[in-house]
Amino acid sequence: MGKKFLTLIILPLLLISCPATRKKVTVRFWHAMGGEAQKTLKEMVARFEKENPDINIELVGMGNYDALAQKLLGAVAVKNPPTIAQMYENWTTQLYAAGELEFLEDYVNGPDGIPAEELADIYPALLANNRWDGKLLTLPFNKSVPVYYYNVELLQSAGYDSFPKTWQEFRQMCRKLIRRSPNGTTEVWATANGTDIWIFGSMLFQRGGKFLDQEDGIPEFNSSIGVEILTFQVDLIQKDSAQVSTTGRNPMDDFLVGRIATLTGSSTWRAPIVDRERFTVGMAPIPIWDTLCAAIIYGTNIGMFKKASPAEKQAAWRFIKWFISPEQQVEWSLGTWYVPIHRRCLEHPRIQERLQNTPSLKAAYRQMEHGVFEPRGLKWLAGRKALVEELESATLGFKTPKQALDDAAQRYLNQ
Repeated sequence: MGKKFLTLIILPLLLISCPATRKKVTVRFWHAMGGEAQKTLKEMVARFEKENPDINIELVGMGNYDALAQKLLGAVAVKNPPTIAQMYENWTTQLYAAGELEFLEDYVNGPDGIPAEELADIYPALLANNRWDGKLLTLPFNKSVPVYYYNVELLQSAGYDSFPKTWQEFRQMCRKLIRRSPNGTTEVWATANGTDIWIFGSMLFQRGGKFLDQEDGIPEFNSSIGVEILTFQVDLIQKDSAQVSTTGRNPMDDFLVGRIATLTGSSTWRAPIVDRERFTVGMAPIPIWDTLCAAIIYGTNIGMFKKASPAEKQAAWRFIKWFISPEQQVEWSLGTWYVPIHRRCLEHPRIQERLQNTPSLKAAYRQMEHGVFEPRGLKWLAGRKALVEELESATLGFKTPKQALDDAAQRYLNQ
């Protein structure tokens, strides 16, 4: 009787302590990844769950960033946010002001934190851009740099063994790359994509300018420097006839068949086209004006919501820490062409192989050393939209560069 009674006591205790019977913690992760990025994210999450059988990462894709922003704000309003989510800095500012976000600083520096040498290996600009009130509120998730895709063969035929380092040299090259038929029809354009806020902003920082004098402050993008930069971009289209902004099809499609020699875009644009390439594709950093290097870094960060339970927060932190580790950043970059957030990743053998096979890619990724960012204030949401629309007005010749930038500044101030 005694042995039987003891067995009845011990058996439930064994069942309770057995990991196989322990209840999983579910972490709801809202994201906006699509295409190759979504595929890679799902594969990585599956591997994390295999390594951490007590955690379930519930991936909820929102299709695009606009939908994700709306869903997040709506979920906060009804007090049912996810555990973690991708978020742009403007959203973070709004969510932080509402008291909805958990600081990640204490997790980073806690007993299950990130080793100091690993944290120091993350590009400083990324960490600085994830701090609010001096503390890490979020951490970098998916980061891309602006690049020039270029047709190596077409550049060589024009006498170039490498991509130009300055904007002045780039404009000279564009004039040499244009190919026209005897009747004057353009058969090969030098470049494409019109006036691009990504390039415009990076050029602005390279000249020592800024979008605003401070967060939610006075516009500076319509300064004399801004006008010079936009004039340069517009001249490539209207004066040199070297840059096409509308081709009747996706510019990348025209690039892949040799109708466009160079093309600006995100480093992640490479992921879906690799299998379609018929020539050697280079990926160069954007040129500079003189000696000051600057490139706007795009992509979201990952944040954690306060409303999650302590168990959900601990599980979410384990995933975040795992995902941003150097080993996983190599996998993320290989699958998506996002830039790994750690410097050491560029020395990894598999990344090295990619760098060796893609002319100028290492220099393109190194733009992270000189990364800058768009404003994080709430007014920039509408201000950015106004600037994008006015840049297009200048591209189409409806307004002069000065008129377009002044109108964008006024629209920003009037909101």
